[in-house]
Amino acid sequence: MRTTVLSKQMSALPPYLGGKRRLIPWIFKTLEKAAPRNNWQNLTFLDAFTGGGSVSLYAKAQGFKQIYSNDWSDRSQLIIQGLLVNQSTTFSKEEMLILTAPLTPEACPGFVQAHFSPSVFAARHADALDRMLTGIAGFQSPSKQALGKLLVWHLIQDFVCMATSIGTSNRPYAETLDGLRHWQVLNPKRFLDGSFPNLLKPTWHSIDKRRQAINKGVFTGSPVQGFQMEAIAFVSQVQGDILYADPPYPGCVSYEASNRTLDSILTCSLAESKLITSPFTQDASALDLLFEQARHIPIWILFYGNHQLSLDELVKQVKRHCPNRQIQAEARAYKHLSHVSKNQDNQEFLVMGPTVRKGIFP
Repeated sequence: MRTTVLSKQMSALPPYLGGKRRLIPWIFKTLEKAAPRNNWQNLTFLDAFTGGGSVSLYAKAQGFKQIYSNDWSDRSQLIIQGLLVNQSTTFSKEEMLILTAPLTPEACPGFVQAHFSPSVFAARHADALDRMLTGIAGFQSPSKQALGKLLVWHLIQDFVCMATSIGTSNRPYAETLDGLRHWQVLNPKRFLDGSFPNLLKPTWHSIDKRRQAINKGVFTGSPVQGFQMEAIAFVSQVQGDILYADPPYPGCVSYEASNRTLDSILTCSLAESKLITSPFTQDASALDLLFEQARHIPIWILFYGNHQLSLDELVKQVKRHCPNRQIQAEARAYKHLSHVSKNQDNQEFLVMGPTVRKGIFP
C-alpha cells in the first residue's frame, strides 16, 4: 500500500457533513512537525470523533502501530466496522444478486416504501433500498453487514437529487419519476447539473458502481480497533500517543437532525421526535471536559470552527488545561458543502498541542 490513500480509496466513504477529506494533507503535515513520519510505526493514533472516516482511513494507510477509531453514532460505526477494522472482506458481484432479489409478497411494502415514498424516494428507488436491507439482514458476517449498510448509505444519496436533500425536499423529483407531476415544473438547475438525469439511470448501474468503490476502500493497513463511546469517556479510558479530535461545532447544524431520514433507513426504525444531541453541539464548554480527560495523551491535533470561538480563544482554552504544551495554531477559510453553502466567512482552526516524551521526538 502506498503511503497515501488515493481518491479511489476515499470514494468508498459517503459524503459527510463536516468531513475533512480535503484537509487531510494539512492535518498530517502538521502532525509531522511533532512526530516525524518515520516514527509513526511506533505510535498509536486515536480518532475520538471518526464521523465520515476520512482521517482514520488515511491514517490506516500510514503504518501506525495501532489506530483506535471511535464514534457514538450508529452510522459512523458502519464505516468503522466496514472499512477501518475490516482488512479483507469485500463484496462480489454475485452477492449483489442476493441484495437485489425481489421481496416476497408478505414483506411488501418494505420499510422505505411504507415510510419514505414518494415523500423522499421514487417507488423504484424505495423498492431497491428495501431489497438491499432485506438481503443484508441475511448476512452472518458483521463486516458484510456493515459493508451492506454502507452500500445502502451510498445509494440513499444516489437516489435523491443532491446528498443534502435526503428529506422531503426531494419529493417533487420522486413524484415526477412516479408520474405524479409533470417534469416541466421542476427546477431547471437540476437538469443542467445532471442531478435529475442521474435519477433516471437503472438502479443496477448505481449498485454495482458503489460496490466497486466500496471494495477499493478495503485494504490491509494498520490494525484498527473500533469503539462506540461518548468521546470524553473514550479519551479517558484509552492510551495512545496522538489524539485527533474533530468534535461537532456549536452553532452549526446538528448531525442528528440533518441525518434523521438517513439514520431511520439504516436502522429500519423511525427516529424519535426528540433527538439526543451531542454535548459538543450545544456549546464550547464540552471542550473543557475533553481536554481535562485527555491530558495523558502526548500529542493533540484539534479541529474546530469559528462559529462561537476565535482562534485565540480556542488556544487559551487549551492552555488552561495544559499550560506546558507547545501550542501551534492556524486558521484557514473552508466551506463545507460548497455547492450549497452561502457562508463565505467559515474558518477551520487546527491546533496542535504536543508535549515532549521519549520515543516520540528525535
